[in-house]
Amino acid sequence: MGIYRKGTNFTIREGKLTIFLKDLKYKTDNWYGRFFIEGKQVEKSSGVKNKKQSIKILGQIFDDYFSKQRLGLVVHSKTFKDCWKEYCEDVKQGTQSVTQSGYIQKGKILVEIMGHLKVDRLTYDDLGDYLVKRMEGSFKGNRSRSVQQETLRGDLRVFSIFDTWLVNKGYKKKKLSNLQKNLRKYLGKKEDTSRLYFNREEYQKLLSVSKKRIKECEDRTGNSEGKGYNYKRVLYQRRLLHQFIIFGVNTGIRVGGILNLKWEDCKMRDKRSDYLTKGIVKNYGKDFFNTLDRYYTINNVKDKTGVHTNIGLGGSYFSLQKVKELKLQYGKSVGQSERIFDVKSFSDGFNKLLEESGLKTVKSGDRFLRRDSVSLRHTYIVFQIQNNISEFIIGKNVGTSGKMIYEHYTKHLKSIELVEKLTGVNKGRHLRLVSVK
Repeated sequence: MGIYRKGTNFTIREGKLTIFLKDLKYKTDNWYGRFFIEGKQVEKSSGVKNKKQSIKILGQIFDDYFSKQRLGLVVHSKTFKDCWKEYCEDVKQGTQSVTQSGYIQKGKILVEIMGHLKVDRLTYDDLGDYLVKRMEGSFKGNRSRSVQQETLRGDLRVFSIFDTWLVNKGYKKKKLSNLQKNLRKYLGKKEDTSRLYFNREEYQKLLSVSKKRIKECEDRTGNSEGKGYNYKRVLYQRRLLHQFIIFGVNTGIRVGGILNLKWEDCKMRDKRSDYLTKGIVKNYGKDFFNTLDRYYTINNVKDKTGVHTNIGLGGSYFSLQKVKELKLQYGKSVGQSERIFDVKSFSDGFNKLLEESGLKTVKSGDRFLRRDSVSLRHTYIVFQIQNNISEFIIGKNVGTSGKMIYEHYTKHLKSIELVEKLTGVNKGRHLRLVSVK
């Protein structure tokens, strides 16, 4: 055979193990061994040039493989990275009943940290090391300063589903069970899972400070003070962020879902026209609330849960109008296949806005909780609960379940909010979401 150096190959172990020197073109004088087990060929180097020593070393390797087979252990180890790639294909083909993008995204971080490990040798300590690196951000793909405990628990849930798949595929013999219990020293005390939102005053303050930041940038655009700093670009980003905030609070769509939206995914609708197509004439007043009531959006959302339809409030309609005007003003395309919010992330700008508004952190007992762009979705959900919309309808509109809405939102409303919700009469008009231009 082409790989063997002429006249060097021989067999032991009843002809099942072939020992040989490789052809000179491979530039090595170490002895190698080849054998088949469970339908696959295994080739191993002895690491030595001495023939007698190599027979002993390669014979032991051969015996170890077949001992694993007799004991029912995994013979052909695969790496975490290779198995995850195969798992993703199963997910995409629908053979695994999990939401695609969310699990795959978390899996990328798992692979980044544990991709080199053999799946049949994974231990709780390996997962503990993963959690430490995740918390410290000591890996290439890290973009965050800190990771919440609930995020780490989510990572473990993803691993647990993947681990079950590994066992079912035969890539490992036993599943690592009770992950959160066995890894609690890394996770610490479970956090309060209530979501941080903006109340109406805080939301208005956020938008007011945003407008102030936009005005400051407008005043500096073209000014000598702006030399060496692209205020025109910053102004565009701040204006776009302002509309992102309004759109988020008026739709409740997840941040990733908003950033994925293209113009073809959003339909801007007028209720008056909708009624006219049915032969019904319905007039709306020109005041603020009637204007918001008249217009809405229908959004085809693609996020970590898959695809769902979202109906946005009037503020989302006017937000999209403003974005379109902004893009045209800056000479940017508004083609149907173009993304509406053409940025990778609003994280930096939104965090600076939160800090300037004094809304970044909220004290809860003896610790401080932090807000981020996800708080926009939470705000929409809480406002809709206050509007007496059922948890089921809210959940359906934002791509989750009514049970989740109750567990994480309704149950955590302050007692005074519950009193208002249960006893308020004719207050719906005053609880509507407000769009500040």
